[in-house]
Amino acid sequence: MSSLASQLATDAAFLAKFKDEPKKAIQSLIDKDQIQRNADVVASLFISVPGLDEAGIGDYVGDGDPFCAEVLKCYAGRFQLQGLGFDDALRKFLSAFRLPGESQKIERIVNAFAQQYHKQNPRTFRAPDTAWVLAYSLIMLNTDAHNASVRRAQKMTKEQFVRNNRGIDDGKDLPRDLLESMYDRIVANAISMQPFKNDSGDASIITYTNPQKAGWMRKRWSDSWTWNARWFVLKGSCLYFLRKPPVWGAPCELCGHIALQSELVARKAEVQRDADQGHWILETQTGASFRAGKIDRRAGTMKTSMKSQLRLIAQNRDDMEEWVGAVNANIANFVAFAYSSATTPAPPPP
Repeated sequence: MSSLASQLATDAAFLAKFKDEPKKAIQSLIDKDQIQRNADVVASLFISVPGLDEAGIGDYVGDGDPFCAEVLKCYAGRFQLQGLGFDDALRKFLSAFRLPGESQKIERIVNAFAQQYHKQNPRTFRAPDTAWVLAYSLIMLNTDAHNASVRRAQKMTKEQFVRNNRGIDDGKDLPRDLLESMYDRIVANAISMQPFKNDSGDASIITYTNPQKAGWMRKRWSDSWTWNARWFVLKGSCLYFLRKPPVWGAPCELCGHIALQSELVARKAEVQRDADQGHWILETQTGASFRAGKIDRRAGTMKTSMKSQLRLIAQNRDDMEEWVGAVNANIANFVAFAYSSATTPAPPPP
């Protein structure tokens, strides 16, 4: 923290003035030659001065004044969003300030976020406008899902959310499973103000970002009669299961994981009841036991045990077939990678 940031953090008069009139508070620093009239300098203060009123920051960067617009651009440019899932990036951005209530200010702020996200993740969407529309849609969903005054019967359904976002990617539809996964994470975990963590919050989510597949399923080990609803994440050679969807900045409630070794295979269950059309099984091809990791909640450590079978129930038949296909594909990819690594000759000595 700079000496000026440290000074301002303990200046009660400045902090009070910024809370009531953020533009005048910043202008007073410029008039007293404490800072230059430079957008990047002001943006750095919003990042580095603890105790600044979060609503004041939102009001300032959302203002239509040309200089405030420059500050907003510099401020958004200070966020590292590369590699984060879209809704996690939005959580990170909104963790540092409070959105103002005025729609035009929200629009300017969301647009700045969309430009920054698209700049750092150019392959995610076809155009920055996609990020703008989707961010606005997620903010509206967050308000709808977590507003106590909205009756349960009136809350937006997953199907409505998907339908509302049709054709937003330069006339094309975004993948349905991407939208459904975002819906589930927003409904399970509200976007809310929290102590700003900047890039340090990335560590809690990066393991689960951009998975091959994710979603709710019920699970039961072969040595148990208890079915538990868990959020599953398939990424690389691991199948993770968590108590709820992981989101940026919040502790991830990991319950356990399974390393997708070459002996494993996912298959549809032989008997499908009408109520459980998404039933599938993960086991070894030979029927032998395999290793599974589970969090010991008392000790806070991962313990390994041998399991013979994991039974799962997906959302429906189509979801089950996607899970089976994705898990088997990841196992095959891991086997192919392991084989190529083992057969690649070592480079000649120098």
